Amino acid sequence: MERTSLIDNIVIDIKDKIIAGELKAGDMLASQDDLAKAMGVSRASLREALNRLSLMGVIETKQGIGTFIKRATPIHFMDSLSSLLIMDQTSAAELLDARLHIEPAVAALAAKNSTEGDIEKIRAVLQGMEADFSRGNLEGYIPRDVQFHILVAETSKNRVLVKVVEIIRDLLRKFIHKFFITVPLSVSTSVKYHNAIYEAIRRHDPVAARKHMEEHIKSLIKVINENFDW
Repeated sequence: MERTSLIDNIVIDIKDKIIAGELKAGDMLASQDDLAKAMGVSRASLREALNRLSLMGVIETKQGIGTFIKRATPIHFMDSLSSLLIMDQTSAAELLDARLHIEPAVAALAAKNSTEGDIEKIRAVLQGMEADFSRGNLEGYIPRDVQFHILVAETSKNRVLVKVVEIIRDLLRKFIHKFFITVPLSVSTSVKYHNAIYEAIRRHDPVAARKHMEEHIKSLIKVINENFDW
């Protein structure tokens, strides 16, 4: 089983336990060593799956204490449609088109509503992305790319738009991973656009934030159309 599919399966397994009531809000997970052993997976794969669950808001880690279930209501897992759908090229194209219509507006709202705390969080993720890029660490860069866009959505202060962006990114996860692996040179362009989006949000410039996010997604779609056979 390829590592990405394995991580997806770990995520699904933990979510299924929550839906079934085996894990409840406030429950503490076993240590990573014990959990990896019980699931028959490597600690590295488990750690990446837990990072993904944390980004989704399903779990939270309290430093020096442990990892806890944060959300345990089945309705919260409506955003996990990727567990139920087989991503094909047509649906990927439609989701990318949806991003083009939604995320520029989200970026504009983020620029209007950003606080110093929001800006600092986005800056920290951007620095991590640049470090991963400089080291050629795609496996580190890709989840940070997801986190960047989720943080921009959260900075919009619109919970509906946050959920929409989360759903689209979750559904596109496997495709985006394949895209960056297939066209690694696109990462440098991605870093350039992320910097421009961040700067516009930092300056509280909604027009520029919208423009740079739109250019970013259009550039992504263009490269995909040139390198993938739809």
